[in-house]
Amino acid sequence: MKLSINQINELIINIAGDDVPPLIALLKNRKNVSEFKLADDLNITVNQIRNMLYRLHKHNLVHFNRKKDKKKGWYIYYWTLNLNNTKIALLNFKKQQLEDFKGRLDKEQGGIFYVCPNRCRRYAMDTAMELDFRCQECGELVSEQDNSRTIVNIKDRIKELELEVANAELFEAKKFAIHGAKPKVKKTAKKATAGVSAKIAVVKKVPKKAVKKVPKKAVKKVPKKAVKKVVKKAVKKTAKKAPAKKSILKKVLSKVKKK
Repeated sequence: MKLSINQINELIINIAGDDVPPLIALLKNRKNVSEFKLADDLNITVNQIRNMLYRLHKHNLVHFNRKKDKKKGWYIYYWTLNLNNTKIALLNFKKQQLEDFKGRLDKEQGGIFYVCPNRCRRYAMDTAMELDFRCQECGELVSEQDNSRTIVNIKDRIKELELEVANAELFEAKKFAIHGAKPKVKKTAKKATAGVSAKIAVVKKVPKKAVKKVPKKAVKKVPKKAVKKVVKKAVKKTAKKAPAKKSILKKVLSKVKKK
């Protein structure tokens, strides 16, 4: 729901005053414009410019940067237009209108009013009594007003505003749902699952390498060379030691025979 230029100007006039549109035209498509420069361009005082800017700032339609003048020692404000908040400002304005109309409806339904025949002014009952039911402007006698039509008009306007506010809030809620929290949830979920799958892949790959490579080296290379050398050494040692044992037995038997 994009606001047209006419809608934006109407909104600004309603919330900030009919003297503000020329200032909006100066700030449009510009950034950090000095309040003194704006005052010179509009040929008004700096205080008048500040008053207009503060009215816009109240609704977040402008923002400022403050810098200190090194020579003079005071602060100068530089202003930038922020029309991105016009939808929110319009919604808040309509909400305020709705509250005002509801308050006015209560007064119209609960009070009695008197009106001057010349349509000078309209008086509440207590005010009319203080003035002896005479108009303060022209002195004519005032008469009681039938405000039934006014009540109907206020009720119709309340219904319109309630519908406009509801539609605007629904639009903002859908916009937040689409561009708000959902994309973040999806991204974090993807990252989390990617990390888990990577860990699982590492666990699966390690045992395969360990089972295939280690036993082959241990079985093929080590036993063949080592066993042959050990067997040869064992055979040589037994061959050398055997004659020594036989010679010892012969000596013992010869000594026994001599005796």
